[in-house]
Amino acid sequence: MYKFYVGVDTSKKTIDVSWTDGPKPSYLNHFANTIPGFKKMIVALSKHTSVQESEWFICFENTGTYSKALLYWLLSQGIPCLEENAMKIYFKKGLSRGKNDRIDSEIICDYAFTNRDRLVPSTLAKPEIIALKKLLSQRELLVKNKKAIAVSLKEHKSEFFPKLFEQLEHQIQLLIIQFQVNIEKVEDLIRDIIKSKEALTKNDNLAQSVGGVGPIISWYMIAYTDNFSTVKDSRKFANYIGIAPHPYQSGISIKRKDKTSKMANQQVKAIVSNGIISAIRYDPQIRAYYYRKIEEGKPEGLVYNNIKNKLVTRVFSTIHRGTPYVKLNNYV
Repeated sequence: MYKFYVGVDTSKKTIDVSWTDGPKPSYLNHFANTIPGFKKMIVALSKHTSVQESEWFICFENTGTYSKALLYWLLSQGIPCLEENAMKIYFKKGLSRGKNDRIDSEIICDYAFTNRDRLVPSTLAKPEIIALKKLLSQRELLVKNKKAIAVSLKEHKSEFFPKLFEQLEHQIQLLIIQFQVNIEKVEDLIRDIIKSKEALTKNDNLAQSVGGVGPIISWYMIAYTDNFSTVKDSRKFANYIGIAPHPYQSGISIKRKDKTSKMANQQVKAIVSNGIISAIRYDPQIRAYYYRKIEEGKPEGLVYNNIKNKLVTRVFSTIHRGTPYVKLNNYV
C-alpha cells in the first residue's frame, strides 16, 4: 500500500528527517518543529519521489508534547503517519552508544520500512479523549508536587530548630491544602467530560462496578483505550501496561518463570496497582484468592500482579457485556 517511507526524529525545536523507498535509508535534512517547517519537509521529500503523498508513510517516536504538532498537522493533510512508542523502535534497534538525531531519524525510517506490513497509521483521538488525557496528566503533576513537598519537609525535620520547623510546617500544610483543592478542581473537570458523553458515562459506570476499580483507574483506562474502542482486548491492555506475564526460556534445559515486560506504560500500571488493596478488602473473590495463594507460599508480588490482571479482565468483560459486574462470594 505504501511506497515511500519517512523517519522523523522530533525534539523541542527541530526535526531530523530520513527517507527510503528500499532497504537503505537516506538522511534528508533538519527542519523547524513548526507548521512552516513541516511544509518545507514535504517539499524537500517530494524531490526524492514521484509517489503521491497518500502512499507515503511517515513514522516518528512519541515524544509527548514535542511530537503532537507534527501528528496533528500530518493527519490534517491526509498523510499516513504513525506516532510510535519510542521503546518499540529502539528495542528493534538494539544496543548503541551515544545519541545522534540524524542517525535516529534513519533508525526510525528503517523501522517503518522493515515493519511496513504490520504498522497501522495513527488516527486522531476524539476531542474529549485528548482533553481527558491532558487533565489526567495535570492531575498527576499536582499529586506528585503535593507528595514531594510533604516528604521533603519530613526528611529535613532534624535540620531545623523546633520553632522554625513549626513555621515551615504551617506553610507546607497550607500549600498541601491548596494542592488538594487544585486536584479536586481538575477531577471535577474530568467528571464534566465524562458526563458530557453518554458512551463515556456508561463505560465509566461499568468499569467502577468492578471491586477495586475507582474513578481514577476507570478514567485512565478510558483515556488510554479511547473509551475501549482502540484497545478491545484485556490481554492487549495488560501487555500495554506491563502486567501480562510472558515465558522466558533458553535452550532445552534452562527454563525461567514467566516475567512481565518493562516495555510498558508504567504510569497506567501504577494507577491500576492502586486498586489491589481495595479489591482485597472489599471483593470476596479477590480476598479469598489472595489469602489462598499466600498460604500456598506464592510470592506476594506475583499474587498482586495476578490481581491486577483479574481487575483488567473484569473491566473489559463488563464493557463487552454491557452490564455491571456482579460480586460472588465463592472462590475464584
